[in-house]
Amino acid sequence: MKKILHINLNNKKVKTVHQYDECKINLNGDNLVFEAPPLAGYGVVGLNRLSVYNKTSLSQSGSHFAHFMKCNGYDYLIFEDKSDYPVYVYIDKENISIKEATHIYNEDYESIHTSLKKELENDKIEIATVGMAGINNVDFAKIIFRNNKSCGKDGLGKLMATKNLKAIVLKNQENLMPHDNDKFKKYNQLIAQRIINNNKIDWYDENNSCYGCCLNCKNTAIDKIQSYGFNLEEAKNINKWSDFYGMDSVTLAQGIDTYKKTFDTEIIDLNYFIQNIINNYDYYRPLFIKENTKIKKKKNSDSGEKLGFCKILLQKNILSEKEKKILVKCILGLNIAI
Repeated sequence: MKKILHINLNNKKVKTVHQYDECKINLNGDNLVFEAPPLAGYGVVGLNRLSVYNKTSLSQSGSHFAHFMKCNGYDYLIFEDKSDYPVYVYIDKENISIKEATHIYNEDYESIHTSLKKELENDKIEIATVGMAGINNVDFAKIIFRNNKSCGKDGLGKLMATKNLKAIVLKNQENLMPHDNDKFKKYNQLIAQRIINNNKIDWYDENNSCYGCCLNCKNTAIDKIQSYGFNLEEAKNINKWSDFYGMDSVTLAQGIDTYKKTFDTEIIDLNYFIQNIINNYDYYRPLFIKENTKIKKKKNSDSGEKLGFCKILLQKNILSEKEKKILVKCILGLNIAI
């Protein structure tokens, strides 16, 4: 059984629907969907992949958001229509609030996190938000999570912003309880041992970039930025400001490279230049147009992807198909098609 939360940002109505596993999500119009994998919320090591999509595009990310989305009881969050003014949505299990967000509209992730912890009187919250790039309709704006995790650079970040949805805030809840806790612990330890043979590592440290994973994978964006001819310091600077303003750093690097070659000039103040791009995006848009860009669409995936395991676990073939089915059964207490 799947639990789906529908939030209409226009009339501020909230509706919860229960459907069976093979549920069909309404992707008409500009609905924005956040989907957590079926085993999220239980603390499975290396299982953290959140899917965000609309009818034309799909993006995925790690971080802690999918875990706490399921801990609040939801498999899907569906955002319909748009608000007439900036809002954020606060989810505390069945208590859903749509709150005015004008005071955080122009803020970056860290500032929003600090402000909302104080406003909600709770230090334990999980946030997905858009930055200045999104609210200024930058095409490659992204949705930002904790520890610089992000997704949605192919239009989903911009879509979230055009809905006047500044942020989605989840109250951190206790982990869900598996059907067979003893067997679950056994298989969770098995996953951890096969990734890294060290039982003393804390897989659930708050500072880990993904929930239930201490690998803290290397950010590949730096290498991709350097491929445009930037040195390491320049690449780190581009990546830093991209995270601050909520935009894809590799696309930004490509645009900066195009600008430098087109006008045969150097950029003295990167932060000032990026602010110009954001505030005058229609003028700068031609710098960021890519030929033959393919939008990633939602498609059928293999069993590991459906369960939400990260790419490293899938690449290493950490669990056999039989073990995956046993893991599903000991958590959910039933067999589901994977």
